[in-house]
Amino acid sequence: MSNRKSIVALLIVVLALSANAQDEAYMLGADSQRQPGVPQGVVTKFPWESKIYPNTKRDYYVYVPAQYDPVKPLALMVFQDGHAYLKEDGDFRVPVVFDNLIQRGEMPVTIGLFVNPGYWGDVPPENPFRGQNRSSEYDEVTDLYASFIINELVAELKKTYNISDDPKMHAICGLSSGGICAFTAAWFRPDFFHKVLSHIGSFTDIRGGHIYPALIRKSSKKDIKVYLQDGSNDLDNQFGNWWLANQQMASSLNYRGYDFKFVAGTGAHNGKHGGAILPEALRWLWNDGVGEVASGKYGWEAAKGKKDSFGEMRQFFEGQTRDLTRFVAKAYSLNPGKSVFELTSQETEAVLIVKSGELKLTLDDETKQLGAGSAALVLPAAKSIVENTSSSEASFYLLQYEPRNALDAERGGNLLIDVKDLPFKAHDKGGRTDYFDRPTAACKKYEMHTTALNPETESHPPHTHRTAEMFVIMDGEVELQIGEDVFKGGKGDVFYIEAELPHAIRNLGKEQCRYFAFQWQ
Repeated sequence: MSNRKSIVALLIVVLALSANAQDEAYMLGADSQRQPGVPQGVVTKFPWESKIYPNTKRDYYVYVPAQYDPVKPLALMVFQDGHAYLKEDGDFRVPVVFDNLIQRGEMPVTIGLFVNPGYWGDVPPENPFRGQNRSSEYDEVTDLYASFIINELVAELKKTYNISDDPKMHAICGLSSGGICAFTAAWFRPDFFHKVLSHIGSFTDIRGGHIYPALIRKSSKKDIKVYLQDGSNDLDNQFGNWWLANQQMASSLNYRGYDFKFVAGTGAHNGKHGGAILPEALRWLWNDGVGEVASGKYGWEAAKGKKDSFGEMRQFFEGQTRDLTRFVAKAYSLNPGKSVFELTSQETEAVLIVKSGELKLTLDDETKQLGAGSAALVLPAAKSIVENTSSSEASFYLLQYEPRNALDAERGGNLLIDVKDLPFKAHDKGGRTDYFDRPTAACKKYEMHTTALNPETESHPPHTHRTAEMFVIMDGEVELQIGEDVFKGGKGDVFYIEAELPHAIRNLGKEQCRYFAFQWQ
């Protein structure tokens, strides 16, 4: 018996160490850190005794952004287990993230309502998670908690602050039982809550919440937008399996055609992963204005330029596609001598292409000096540093994208590709250089190559394929047919073609043209 106990104890230790190792992969980025020059909002604590939940008390906190103007209505975001989301040394650090994103215009000017669960008696629990009324409030599949928030606390806030009445300007967030609580509030009151953010949500049979996947499939679609996060090392107990439950939620939301995003990781039942991706989750949640990326030409000269300390950025487009919830194409010009650009994201994959000059690229622990035509594939959570150490300007394209389905970190690693190491394959129309053709964390298939097309030559007749495609013109003048439209373009221009849309490209010049081509799904 003692040997069996020892084996069980050893197994528990091994599993705990494994979960800790997975959590260590999630690091907080710059958006979760205080930044110089960013004005800070003010957080104030208040007590509350509820009428909807009789004989309960609680503390709640209000974050008011520095940019608040009483004339302009505020957006509202509610957090269950508010204490956990407030800590500036915790996993989420919401006030810090709000300050940074609001300052840059990446989310609206938003008042934060951070609510602790109710407790009984006069003495609050040392650990607010242990509030005796927490499960009754969070795990019940009813509209009671939503009514409490709307009719008591939000009503109290509106006595002092100008808060928007538009449901699309209202979000609700929570972790564990607070996560299912956020979904329940929006499910029963979509007329008030449009946006849901759930971290490690307890969509299990604690108090009947396991019915949601079936309920979503059988019910009329509600006007809500949902972001789910969970990890494969989440809880598995008598109430259910959290990891499987969140996957079922994502599958049902997808089946019913909801605007949703499911970010899957390897973390345990804690806030490590959710905190690391919180800035990106908020950007996605609040970005209602993102439309489809239109097929067509995005010219270098027409792209909006913006000066920064490192040089200049110009954006070609930002939007969603059939396979991607967010796709952004930009170009950066770095000033000569020690100009540094850092790229780190927990859920965004990226492709970087050196347009001109020479750049020093560091990708995690690998560094290469790369010239024009070289490239890098940067997987989510990888740290990328781009430096121009030369005495002249250097530039690069940056394509960033997030998939509709969960990321799969097992599908290959980062790539630093020096074009000088790649063979050129000549053919009768010119030739091509292959960069990679493989699955990535974000895409089931991703293929990238350059084509050198002979003068006054068409690459192929108009054709279609399941994958979306993009061209970046490096040299020469081209004509691109996309559906019924014909576009002309030259060096620096970008073209996007949605999947299954007929297209063909032709070299209009007297010399070879050269362009990058990408396909993905």
